[in-house]
Amino acid sequence: MSVAVPCYNEEAIIEASYRRIKDTCEAQGVTYEIIFGNDGSSDATLGMLEALAASDPAVRITSHSPNRGAGYTYRELYGAARGDIIIQMDCDLAMPVEVSIPTFLEALKTADVAVGSRYVGIKADYPLKRRIFSRGYTMLTRMLFDLSVVDTQTGFMGFYRKILPALDLNADGFELLVEFIAQANAAGFHVAEVGLPWFHDTTSGETEVWSESMKMLAGTLRVKRRFNRLKKQKSRTAA
Repeated sequence: MSVAVPCYNEEAIIEASYRRIKDTCEAQGVTYEIIFGNDGSSDATLGMLEALAASDPAVRITSHSPNRGAGYTYRELYGAARGDIIIQMDCDLAMPVEVSIPTFLEALKTADVAVGSRYVGIKADYPLKRRIFSRGYTMLTRMLFDLSVVDTQTGFMGFYRKILPALDLNADGFELLVEFIAQANAAGFHVAEVGLPWFHDTTSGETEVWSESMKMLAGTLRVKRRFNRLKKQKSRTAA
């Protein structure tokens, strides 16, 4: 199992998150690695990650500079992962790792991809403004990609590494999450959505909702155009 964690300026939380992830992995009784992806952090994040990797052989790092975005970092982490199962999560562990890892492992007994959701059987601890933007984006992505998944954007997801060659991921921003789910769905993989508790924590910083939403909207429309091109290419090849 590979636990993949993108990081951007996480010096305030990185050590506590690492210990919680490690303790949870140990409790599963499986072989694991924890891969932290440094996305051009400008604080002490990279140095702290290097110290963790030096002291724990289960910890590995990917890193680049300057900051390239969450999607770029996810793709870098996917390429580095060695486990048969990849479980990705945000460094703030807004979906508690003690719950998310066991839930994903259970869901992956019957699914190829398991997506963590704030809305399926769950009442998220989430500010109203962010809920409004999130719900609006959910409606947009379901309409654009004909998805049954309600919540594509948590960043918490588990999947089998073997499905990656069937996907052609390109996005650099958070829209990579919907790109991943849409392509996996179109390729015929079983995508399950599992409700998980969500706790909004701003210790390591808060995303500026409006500006980030505008970037995600533009990125999502690019993903849609590319998704349509890929579908046409596959249709011509099949014919």
